[in-house]
Amino acid sequence: MKKLKEQIALPLYIMRHPFDGFYRMKHMNEGKMSTAFILFFLFWISFVFMQQYGSITVSTSHPQMHNSIRDGASIFAILVLWSLSNWAVTSLTDGEGKFKEIFMGNCYAFTPLILTLLPMTLASHLMTDTESAFFFIVITAAVIYFIFLAYVAMVSVQNYGAGKALGTIFLTIFAMLIIVFLGTVLMVLLQQMYNFAVNIYTELAFR
Repeated sequence: MKKLKEQIALPLYIMRHPFDGFYRMKHMNEGKMSTAFILFFLFWISFVFMQQYGSITVSTSHPQMHNSIRDGASIFAILVLWSLSNWAVTSLTDGEGKFKEIFMGNCYAFTPLILTLLPMTLASHLMTDTESAFFFIVITAAVIYFIFLAYVAMVSVQNYGAGKALGTIFLTIFAMLIIVFLGTVLMVLLQQMYNFAVNIYTELAFR
């Protein structure tokens, strides 16, 4: 129970005191990768629950259109890609953060979404069409606060000023696009090489 309380304490503290909380995560070694993965898992469950069980007043997609494993893998891939790109960019711009710290900071920033998605999904079944606007207001506020926490995490982990942090965000997005482009090109080349090897084998096998 003591260990569980310690894992819960810092994410909740970060919600109330973002700058001090992320400082404690990095410089006082209070952040843990185990907690980061637990927070990601809880966000994944909350997101999937909203997708699958949101009422018809707040959801326009059919539950069978969603695949929980695919959705979770996509979110995790984006999270890792963002953390990797941010680490690459900040390594060239005098950043002080490690990949592990960047990843943890983003996972800790999920806390407001974790605390919002599940209860609001349940509450959506009690809302009329008119009242559903409240659902979107709360979810939007949680998303905005998540973005704010992720921004504070980068400022604290990298020891950047506000302006440099904003510039780094744009460079990180650009780096993500480059990585995706190069990854796509590599996959296409590997596919073509595989098809070429199969064709050669087929020709030799039937001669």
